Amino acid sequence: MQLKLKNNSKNTIVPNEFIGKCVDAPSGFTAAYLFGLMHCQNNETIDLSVFSARLKMREDEIIEAFEYWQKQGFARLQNGESVCLEFGVFSQIEAKDDDLYTESEFNQQLQSIFGARQLSPHEYIKIYDYINVFLLPKEVVLLMVDYCVATKGRRVSVAYLDKVAKSWAEDEINTQSKASEYIEEKKAAASGVLKVLKQLGLSSRKPTRDESALFEKWTGEWGFTLSAILTACSHTTAAREPSMKYLDSILQRLMQTGNMTSRKISESKQASEGVNKDIQEIMHIIGEKSMSPNAAHKQMYQKWTTAYGYGMDVITPAAEHASERGKMPFSYLDGILTDWFNNGVETASDAGEYVGGQQRNDTHIIAMFDAAGVTKLRASDAHRRKYEQWSEQWGMSHETILLGAEISSLKGQPYSYLSTLLSNWHSAGVTSIADAQKQTQKRKAPQSNSSSTASNKRPTKNYDHLAVDLFDDEGA
Repeated sequence: MQLKLKNNSKNTIVPNEFIGKCVDAPSGFTAAYLFGLMHCQNNETIDLSVFSARLKMREDEIIEAFEYWQKQGFARLQNGESVCLEFGVFSQIEAKDDDLYTESEFNQQLQSIFGARQLSPHEYIKIYDYINVFLLPKEVVLLMVDYCVATKGRRVSVAYLDKVAKSWAEDEINTQSKASEYIEEKKAAASGVLKVLKQLGLSSRKPTRDESALFEKWTGEWGFTLSAILTACSHTTAAREPSMKYLDSILQRLMQTGNMTSRKISESKQASEGVNKDIQEIMHIIGEKSMSPNAAHKQMYQKWTTAYGYGMDVITPAAEHASERGKMPFSYLDGILTDWFNNGVETASDAGEYVGGQQRNDTHIIAMFDAAGVTKLRASDAHRRKYEQWSEQWGMSHETILLGAEISSLKGQPYSYLSTLLSNWHSAGVTSIADAQKQTQKRKAPQSNSSSTASNKRPTKNYDHLAVDLFDDEGA
């Protein structure tokens, strides 16, 4: 920024008229002027960043300060590639004190707004700028001043009025109807924020600027009505200290799910309470200590009800089935229901048949363990899958599997030996106990000169030759 001093001299000359104007200048504007005046004695060039750092003002505030002094007649701004600021006493563009008498009716209207506070000539002249500089009609200026006084009180500063007038001019609030509509919206918003704070139990204080901004976002950008927002406040009961910020996250979630009206928000609340009740019931059945559903619980529940299409008539038996193994985590129940879904279980009746079939298979598996000499209290999912392969996929009868288990009982790793033995039998087409006995005699014949024993006599000799590629025990 280039600085020039009109009537350059060795001393810093401050016009007497300027001193008189300092009284009404906004905060920081006088400091900006004097700082610039001090550095312009030798036509110096100074960066705006220096102004900003020394005066602790933003660069736009500094420009605003010199625009103010330009209107007062003590500076001139020239905007080219860089800002050039010229100091001195210039012809003022503001209204003269004599002009006050030509606007007596307007002055009386202004003064009535401020009541007992007597406006000074300089305050009148500043308000005239809203008409002459910002090009706002008189009736709009009166509405704006009345709104500011109602909001901030009679002692509202002219600097505050300046900012509001400037924002109205920028937003083109330049007719009486636009001004009235804007004011009504602001009043409704202010009243709405107070009602929301009261609903949250925070009625002992006024709303902050951030809280008012949140309310304007909810109603203006997101499209919630005040009634809908007040209904949504009921969702904050889970919070220890309900707040506008917490309510903001709830409203955002409601907006994303399309629940924008009071009715839909109420229905959403009831549904949420119903979900929590169902999950708590499930947690009680499976023995979870915590009875407070978290996000993971709700996510799994949503998968069961939405993706799998299960109701509590199916989920409850699954939880009871899981509880038979003692206290199990919620994720274990998810494994059961996923298994049911993958195996075509759709109804509670299907679930009963499926569990019944599993229990019958478990009984067969335990009998198989006994025949093989394996001590096992219960069957695992891996054992079930293996037994289903032998019985359902390969078509072997339970008696055939028991025969293989008796043969395997003579080995060090009977379950692994049984798995290999049944695989060999399957390759040979064995499905019945008669087929197994025949296959056993065929494999035994080369090692004996005697004739075959009766087909119904179970072998008692060594069957090591039947085992090929033994694999590790699957936990048996």
